[in-house]
Amino acid sequence: MKTCIRNDESGVSEAIGFILIFTIVILGISIVTLYGYPVLADAKISSDEKIMEQNMIVLQNDIKILTRNNVPYRDTTIGVSGGSMFVTNSTEAENGAGEHFAITYLNTSSGIPETTPYYPGSLEFISGEGTAVVSVSNGAVVKRQQDQSGSSMISNPRWFYDGTEGTLVIFMTSITSPQEMTLGGIGTIQMAMLDAPVIHDFSYLPGTSVVTVEYFPDPDDDYSRAWQSYLTGPYIGQEKFTEVSPNVYTLPVKRLVIKEYTVEILGI
Repeated sequence: MKTCIRNDESGVSEAIGFILIFTIVILGISIVTLYGYPVLADAKISSDEKIMEQNMIVLQNDIKILTRNNVPYRDTTIGVSGGSMFVTNSTEAENGAGEHFAITYLNTSSGIPETTPYYPGSLEFISGEGTAVVSVSNGAVVKRQQDQSGSSMISNPRWFYDGTEGTLVIFMTSITSPQEMTLGGIGTIQMAMLDAPVIHDFSYLPGTSVVTVEYFPDPDDDYSRAWQSYLTGPYIGQEKFTEVSPNVYTLPVKRLVIKEYTVEILGI
């Protein structure tokens, strides 16, 4: 029996081969688009948020330099990507019953307890693609998510307690601006502190007096958890505040020093 093999390509179609290759390419692009692009987008959003956290720490350090080193002006160029930065004036916060603190202490001059409210204002970044909100407020850098409860403190303020002397030092920093300001993209944050700080110094020796700090959050911008963790944690010094009720903290001290600073944002 003879086997005959004929060299015949009449059943081969270039169109079928092209369709198969085209289908494979389209399928590969679809898989990358469906699974790969969201991962890349999430990575970019996360990277933008990390960059803004670092930018906010830079701005916090600028405020520290103004309030600690007697430098009247500071300016820093930053890039805002994936969202926008806003300035909330302390007076705007006060008029709108926004975020503020109330400190209750014994005034040794009058001999009676006094409660002083402080409206810090803020420099705040709100992500337009993600959910992060990062804010410089009252000397701290805090963060929350727009769609979740809770918050965290990225960088602490300068409050401290000297356990040897029983002295509590509180720095209250207010942010003001001559007008509403918003930044998206690259801009220069110009700030100044032209007024001398206001210092309150009360000594309760040989006894002690209880200082009460109460935090009032903005319902739409709540950093209660961040301040709770800071005040009741090991960040201030050898002693820590006791939370006696939600957002109300107490600490017995022998001496209380409150330093009030006003930083003006000149432009962004």
